[in-house]
Amino acid sequence: MIIAIRIALGLMGAMFLFIGSQFLIDPVTMGGDFGLQAKGAGGLSTIRGDMTAFFWVSGGALLLGVWKQRGELFYVTAALMGIVFGARCLSLVLDGTYEGWQPPMAVEAFTVVLCLFGARALPSRP
Repeated sequence: MIIAIRIALGLMGAMFLFIGSQFLIDPVTMGGDFGLQAKGAGGLSTIRGDMTAFFWVSGGALLLGVWKQRGELFYVTAALMGIVFGARCLSLVLDGTYEGWQPPMAVEAFTVVLCLFGARALPSRP
C-alpha cells in the first residue's frame, strides 16, 4: 500500500512540474486552457510567474517528499490545493457555476486527500 501511495504522489508531482513548465513556456495557451486571459506583458508575466510557481512548488514538494521519505512535505501541496479548492467553493457561491468546473475541483480535492493520507501513512526520516 505504501508503495502505491508513493507512486501516486510521485506521478502527481511529476504532472504538476510538467504543467508548471508549460505555463513557463507557453502562458497564452496554458492560460486559455485554465480559463485565464492575459492582457499585455503584465498579464503574461503574471500567468507565467504565478502559475509556474504554484505548480512547481506543489509538484516539487511531492517529489521531494517521496524521494526523501519526508511525509510532512506533502502538507505543502495539501495546503496549496486546499486553499484553491476553498476559493473555488467560495466562487461557486458568489459567482455561480461554469462549464467544466467539476474536474479541477475533483483533482484538487483528490490531491488534498492523497497528500494528507500520504503524510500520515509514509514514514518521515530525519
